[in-house]
Amino acid sequence: MASAKPPLFIALFSCMSKDVDSYTKASVNKLRELLIKHHDKSIERRWTFECLADFEGEGLIYRQVRTKRRPDGTIRRYSSIIKFHVKGLRKLVKMRVEGSLLALKNKITHIKNKYGIPKTKAEYIKELNEKMDRDEERRLGDHAEMVFKPFPA
Repeated sequence: MASAKPPLFIALFSCMSKDVDSYTKASVNKLRELLIKHHDKSIERRWTFECLADFEGEGLIYRQVRTKRRPDGTIRRYSSIIKFHVKGLRKLVKMRVEGSLLALKNKITHIKNKYGIPKTKAEYIKELNEKMDRDEERRLGDHAEMVFKPFPA
């Protein structure tokens, strides 16, 4: 049954929406159908749940619970959606799954834009230099002089 894990992971990716914040709401039955159709693998429903739990435990995917408050104050819970971590997308790229490289690039770009991470190392250093105040600059300069001072002969 362990041979069914990579095809299941690929089937999960194939059900994923192709927008920036990619996710899937595929049911276990749909995943099993895709395995039979595209990979000629038939697995039990329980094994599918165990594989998904393993993927989640390895940090390849994560579930996002969805709830909505009704007008009467009660909370309605909808089926959770499954999203891929960067680690999971990298694994798919290593497996050479079509479309995974583009999904990985989109995910990384989305994370960088969301958290304001600079695109290059030079931009990052420039931002750090702008934030550094003059006292810190002087202190680091004095420290550098002590570190790089030549040894007496």
